[in-house]
Amino acid sequence: MRKNNKIFYGVAYLITIVDLVYRNFSMAVPQTMPNILRIIEKPLSMGALSGAIFVVVMYTGALDNRKNYTKKLMSVRAELSILGCIFFLAHTIPYCIQFFKTIDKVDMSSAFSIISVLTILAIIIMLPLWITSYKNIRKKIKVKTWKNLQKSAYVMYLLIYLHISVLFLLWTKKYDKFILYTLIFGIYAVLRIRKYIIQNKKKK
Repeated sequence: MRKNNKIFYGVAYLITIVDLVYRNFSMAVPQTMPNILRIIEKPLSMGALSGAIFVVVMYTGALDNRKNYTKKLMSVRAELSILGCIFFLAHTIPYCIQFFKTIDKVDMSSAFSIISVLTILAIIIMLPLWITSYKNIRKKIKVKTWKNLQKSAYVMYLLIYLHISVLFLLWTKKYDKFILYTLIFGIYAVLRIRKYIIQNKKKK
């Protein structure tokens, strides 16, 4: 992935653009799409693919840096972050467009509006993280500045969790999925706080 990152990015951009064009210009996506394409497209449009990538990125930062598997994941963490951001846009842009198109009619207290606002905030925070993950851009930024910027990723993770919570608690009422994601994000929070405490003790 590191050696061929441009190929990975190119394929991800192509898939995202094709999906966005199809979903924005076709009024009957599920009905007209062949079954095999629906199976491939659903994880992308529903955010499952980008979510899975972000979970790997999250947990990589919370695991023990001395372990071999952590070192291997850390070596491609930037590439995974970029792929997650690309696929995140495939999931979020159509809903944001729909939100802005109907903003004068939509109930701002509705689950859809809350999810849309959380998504827009997540995208705003994500953009500088995404851009500075490219190595050629990262090299132009001071190390301290870049590290401080990366801390905003925690806010983005929180917004994604809130997005998921509103989706499964208020909109779709899928409480089993809410519990599953709460466990995923909860375990990550515990591991990350634990790592932070251990690192602080070592510094002292």
